Amino acid sequence: MKQKTLIPLIVFLLGICLVGIILYKVDSHETAQNHTTALLNATAYGERIKNEITEGIDVTDVLKQILISESGEFNQFDMIAENLMSDSIESVQLAPNGVVTDIYPANENEAGKIDLIHDNEYRGKISRYARDSHIIITQGPFKLKQGGCGIAVRNPVYLKDKNGYEYFWGFTTVSYTHLTLPTILRV
Repeated sequence: MKQKTLIPLIVFLLGICLVGIILYKVDSHETAQNHTTALLNATAYGERIKNEITEGIDVTDVLKQILISESGEFNQFDMIAENLMSDSIESVQLAPNGVVTDIYPANENEAGKIDLIHDNEYRGKISRYARDSHIIITQGPFKLKQGGCGIAVRNPVYLKDKNGYEYFWGFTTVSYTHLTLPTILRV
């Protein structure tokens, strides 16, 4: 009688162990697959952000070259800025002496007309660093004066006076507010 119940019990326990091993392997494989998918998504998202930031740098370089060629004057800013806009760029800005005076598109962005150099919240220190170091900076995310959060690319512009001495004209800026994480990365 014992042998009749012992064999089915052993078969049952071995079956449970086998099912446990199979479930463990399936879970391990699924976890590894999710990790690989997340890694690929993060890489793709990183490349997309890099490309959009590079595009912003290109836009600020175009604006900078116009300012240099026109000795610090900028005619038809709205038309040129409109042609430089893309899906990811929220606004294009000019900031002579570090003070934002021109923003495209102007509607809903008027609050963005600020003094970048003397801003005590986020922008001042890094704007002064960009100006003094002659380097393009990317800053953010930070709270925008017009609401929401943004990332900015600021390109310092230097011109030469009539004696050939270089001076700081200001910044050309591109800002982003739509750089969002894909759904898979919001976990």
